[in-house]
Amino acid sequence: MICTNCGNAVEPSNRFCPKCGAAVQPQAPPPYGGPPPYSAPQSPMLGGPPGPPAKKSSCGKIILILAIILLLLGGGVAVAIYFGYQKLEQTLKSSEAYTVAVDALKANEEVRNQLGEITDTGFPLGAYSQNADGTGNAAFFMSVQGTKASGKYEVELVRSNSVWRLTRGVVRTQSGDSIQVATGRTPDEPNSNDNTNLDMENPEVPTTGTTISGGVLNGKAISLPKPAYPPIARSAKASGTVIVRVLVDEKGNVVSARATSGHPLLQASAVAAARSAKFSPTQLNGKPVKVSGTIRYEFTAE
Repeated sequence: MICTNCGNAVEPSNRFCPKCGAAVQPQAPPPYGGPPPYSAPQSPMLGGPPGPPAKKSSCGKIILILAIILLLLGGGVAVAIYFGYQKLEQTLKSSEAYTVAVDALKANEEVRNQLGEITDTGFPLGAYSQNADGTGNAAFFMSVQGTKASGKYEVELVRSNSVWRLTRGVVRTQSGDSIQVATGRTPDEPNSNDNTNLDMENPEVPTTGTTISGGVLNGKAISLPKPAYPPIARSAKASGTVIVRVLVDEKGNVVSARATSGHPLLQASAVAAARSAKFSPTQLNGKPVKVSGTIRYEFTAE
């Protein structure tokens, strides 16, 4: 027991505190509260005390935002390409060269017999140049759709005196037939200069009138400019040899040129270069003559 007067410990058998002599009141034992509540044993911790709770990663949100941005950018690029394509097609199809080519196509009787009435034409792929002096060249091909069948239309045009003329037009049908829409003769080249029975490699075989065959004329040129590589042909990786038939007058100037073979995307550029070529005047029996021959151009895709 504890003395309530001085706080000294007193034996339960004493009635008075031996230190201060004060009477000690008996104290009731503390009430029994029962056993402490049960708590499950804690499992031992490995690796030290637990760390702070992990934060949620923001990587997923960043990836989602980037995906949305890329999707929007891709949609914008696709829309720009679509409208750019539509604008370019509209510009090409409104050109005079395209109109001349399509008019000749629709007016051809054999085309109408095999393909029917032309209802649609595809995007014209090729090269096109129009100069301020009234000259120009164009060569392109496009798909054509008729009421009976479809095919591919290959054309070449020359512009002189500000007027476009079709010099070559061929329709290749799905069945494998070829329909000639144009003869392939340039407007300023007379029929008498196109003699296919001549040996084109013999430079001194006379043709009709005052024109001789010169064969391949590359090595006989004083000036032979290289043709430009059209951007659309570069994009398509068009390459190979283009052969251009030319007529050289008595002064050594090229007065007519037309492509006879080669990739359609390269022919217009080759023809333009051939028209700028310069040759030494040719004489036969002491008289100046014209020379008919070919120029070969090699295009290599880069």
